[in-house]
Amino acid sequence: MKEESEWCEHLEFLLAGAGAELEGGAELEVSDRSGDVVFLAPLARHFRVDETGTLWVRPVVGGYRPEPGLGMPPYAFSLNSARRRGLDPVRVRREGLQLVLELDSGEVARIRPAGPETLPELQRWDTFYLLVLSAEEEADLDALWGDSCLGDWA
Repeated sequence: MKEESEWCEHLEFLLAGAGAELEGGAELEVSDRSGDVVFLAPLARHFRVDETGTLWVRPVVGGYRPEPGLGMPPYAFSLNSARRRGLDPVRVRREGLQLVLELDSGEVARIRPAGPETLPELQRWDTFYLLVLSAEEEADLDALWGDSCLGDWA
């Protein structure tokens, strides 16, 4: 239990983007069994570990520029695309600033400070999350329970 709490603390630190080494958040990179990167995206700033040990995160995907109109933000996200994802780690270790999760699927997930490829999208997500979504929508996203969204940003 102590080991899980240590990596959860570090994950919280990465997602917050706090500290001199971090510019503003975290990204998730997943590699297949041969080491090829199959997924890379910034992560929203919340996570949850359930009773079975699954780590729930929200990769930030599905961004788009809506048609200009009254009250429309300059950039938005499809919340059905940016849905929660579960990672089932067999082992978790730290390598420098990053967390390395060996998954039961044989893939390897790395959570690390967001880089130049993903940081701009994360900043757009933060703006959308903080300025466009209602408090209820924010709370639903933070809880990482549901897989689909109804409403304006589905």
